[in-house]
Formats: sequence, structure tokens, C-alpha cells
Amino acid sequence: MTKKTNPPKNPKVEYDTMRKGDTFNDSMVKKTVLPAIYLWLLAAGAVVAMGIWKPNVVLENIEGFIALIAIIGGVAAPALQTVLRMWEAEQTIEIDNMGVEMEHDRQRDAMKKEHVIAMEKSEQIHQQALLTSAQEHEQIVEKHKETIVKLTPIHKMNKE
Repeated sequence: MTKKTNPPKNPKVEYDTMRKGDTFNDSMVKKTVLPAIYLWLLAAGAVVAMGIWKPNVVLENIEGFIALIAIIGGVAAPALQTVLRMWEAEQTIEIDNMGVEMEHDRQRDAMKKEHVIAMEKSEQIHQQALLTSAQEHEQIVEKHKETIVKLTPIHKMNKE
């Protein structure tokens, strides 16, 4: 027995579900580059926080802290720059598509309004046709009423 599911409403989710899976590069970025970036940011944040909290400790060990941040940053900085370039490219594509999407929305709204107008016009024509048919029917019934001769019931004729 197969389970039927409704398609996702969000187009972004729909796109994500169409992808079969992560590529080798995707998994490598998730396993190596992202942890290096997070570790670098965490280490730099810890040095700054410790510099505010205990400045003497940082000043005494500044060379060690600089070496730690530099070692992690050797991998993380280029990776972070690549991530930011990819994000910038994605934003550029989204901005480029905004004009197309807005034009599509305008066209869709115009077509929707035209459809509503056509449906209302069709409804008015239908109502008018119904009224005309009802009037014609009423006139036919009135003509038949005028032509009907008043009949007397049979049982009354026998009693007389």
C-alpha cells in the first residue's frame, strides 16, 4: 500500500525535494568547511571575550591566541569568502528574478480580473435569459387561460 502525500506548497521546498541528494562536494563542505568556519568564529569570539573579561591573560598569551586563530583561519577564511561569494551570486539571481516575478504577478492579476469580469458578464446574460424565458412562459400560460372554456362538471349536469 502506498501512501499519498500532498505536494509542498512552498516552491523553495518543492525545489529542495526535487534534488536527489547531496553531491560529494556538498558532503565535503558540510563535514570539513562548515565546522572549520564555525570553529574559527568561535575561537575569535572567545579571544575577544576573554580580552574583555581578563585582558591580562590575553596580553600575556597574545602570540598563542594569534597562532590559534591564524591556523584555523588558514582554512576557514577562504572557505568563508567562497560561501559569501555563493550567497552574493544567489542574491543577485534573486534580484534579477524580482522583475520577472513582478511582471508575472501583474499579468496573472490582470488575467484574473478579466476572468472575473467575463464570469460576471456570463452570469448577467444567464439571468437575463432566465427572466426572458419566464416572461415568455407566463405569456403563453395567460393565452391558454383565455382560450380555455369554462366547463361544468359532469356530476352537476346529471343532478339537474
